[in-house]
Amino acid sequence: MQVGRDMKCLLATVFLTLCAATANAAIIYDVNRTIDAGTVTGSITTDGTIGLLSEINIKDWSLTLTAPNLNEGNPYTFDITQGDTFLRGDVVSATSTELLYDFSTSGYFMLMSNTVSVSGTTTAYFWCLETSGCSGGPDLSEHIGHTIIGGSVADQWVQYTDTDTVVFATVTAVPVPAAAWLFASGLLGLVGFARRKR
Repeated sequence: MQVGRDMKCLLATVFLTLCAATANAAIIYDVNRTIDAGTVTGSITTDGTIGLLSEINIKDWSLTLTAPNLNEGNPYTFDITQGDTFLRGDVVSATSTELLYDFSTSGYFMLMSNTVSVSGTTTAYFWCLETSGCSGGPDLSEHIGHTIIGGSVADQWVQYTDTDTVVFATVTAVPVPAAAWLFASGLLGLVGFARRKR
């Protein structure tokens, strides 16, 4: 009987550990946005929080911005893998498969590159969804552009109404976590061990 009780305790411990590990697992969301004649593609990684997000929940991103009229009309592609995150207001929420922006709530979400020198001008490139307060674009819009010392320019943008909720990133495939495979193999091992003890 002691073996059965010990096994139940061990199983409960393993189950609780697995739940804790998967609850805090990072989630990588894929981005594929068309903004007027521009695009934003790549990924955003969160800390796995479900519900309303803040800046600290956005852990990493790797994005490519394209817009035909950036840099004074020249075709443009720019990668954003480092820089600043700005998330103001209760505007971005996460599910296990989607990131959503709520245009009925005041605030903005912006990912910006580190500043770079373009033809002697210090410039930073950004992608923003906003109801108000973001750099360079109209309210209730999603836009990509560049910020230069002394001013901001939003080169491509799409406008929304104040009732829209936009899904701007999705998880295309949800793999079975490694912890789940470990848990399953552990259970099989424990069952075999218990049978041998009998």
